[in-house]
Amino acid sequence: MDTRVLFISGVGRSGSTLIERTLGTDPRFVVLGEVTHLWERSLQMDELCGCGLPFSECPFWTEVGQRAFGGWDTLDAAQIVATRARLDRVSRTPRLLLGLGGRRYRKDVQRYGALYAQIYRAAAEVNGADVVVDSSKQPSIPYVLTHQDALDVRILHCVRDSRAVAYSWTKTVDRPEAQVESFGTMTRYSPSKLSLVWIAHNVSSLASRLTGQPVTTLRYEDWVRAPRAATADILRACDLEPTPVDAITDTAVTLVTNHTCSGNPLRFRTGEVRIRLDERWREDLPTSSNRLVTAMTLPLLRLFHYVGRQP
Repeated sequence: MDTRVLFISGVGRSGSTLIERTLGTDPRFVVLGEVTHLWERSLQMDELCGCGLPFSECPFWTEVGQRAFGGWDTLDAAQIVATRARLDRVSRTPRLLLGLGGRRYRKDVQRYGALYAQIYRAAAEVNGADVVVDSSKQPSIPYVLTHQDALDVRILHCVRDSRAVAYSWTKTVDRPEAQVESFGTMTRYSPSKLSLVWIAHNVSSLASRLTGQPVTTLRYEDWVRAPRAATADILRACDLEPTPVDAITDTAVTLVTNHTCSGNPLRFRTGEVRIRLDERWREDLPTSSNRLVTAMTLPLLRLFHYVGRQP
C-alpha cells in the first residue's frame, strides 16, 4: 500500500507550523516538521527534536532510522546535503517536472526522493498513522517525489499575505534547538528579497498541479477565522473522515508532544495555544516596505484575494 503523505508547500512563516501541529492532535497523522532540514540540522548538528531530546536520543527518530535505513549511521549526511543543494531548488522545478538531465542526474533525483519515501514509510509504521505530514514547504520536493511510485502525495499549499510574511521575516527569532551559534536565529530576509521568494515559492506551489498530485490551496487567514471547518477540509483532502477533534476549537488548540525534526520554535509548545490573526504588520511594517512588497507581489495578491474583491 502506498504511503499517504500531506506535503505542506509555500513560504516559511505562513502559519504552516500551527496548522501542522493542529493536525498532529489527530492520531491519524504523524507530523515530521521540515524534513528537508533533517540531513544537516538533525544528522550533522544533532539539533533538538520537537519532543525536547537531541535527535540522536529521540526514541521515535531512532526507530524510524532503523526501519528506513538500518540506522542513521548508514547514511552519508554530507553527501545528501550536497545533493540537496544541487537538486532541491525552486529554480530546478521545470527540469524536475519534465524529467530532463542526463542519466546520472535522473539517478540522483531518484535516490534523493527515495530517502524521503523511506522516512515517510517508516514514520507511518512507527506511529501507526494513516497520513504523514512533511511541512518542508520547499516546493521543489513534490516534483522530486513524483518519481516515487510508493507514495500517495497530497499537497497543502499554505498562503499568507505577502506583507505579513515580509514583516515576519524582518524579525529576529531565536532557534532554541540550535547547537551551533551561527544557526542560533532564524534566517532574515529584506522585504524586497522576501517578495521574490514569496512569488517564486507560490508560483511553483501552484504549478505543482502539473505533476498530477492533488493540491489544496489554503489561505492562513481563512484557517485562523474558522480552524475547525478549515481543518475538516484538510482531512477530506487526505481522504479521512472529518470527525471532530476535541483539541481544536474556533479560538484555540491544545497542542500535544510531537517529533518534528525542524521548523518554527512553536513546535516546542504544548498545551493550549490561542488561534488569532497576527496583523501587527499593518502598523509596524514601514510604509515604504509595505508599498514595495505590495507592488512586487500585486498579481498574486489579487489572485489570492488579498487586494480587490474578497472571496
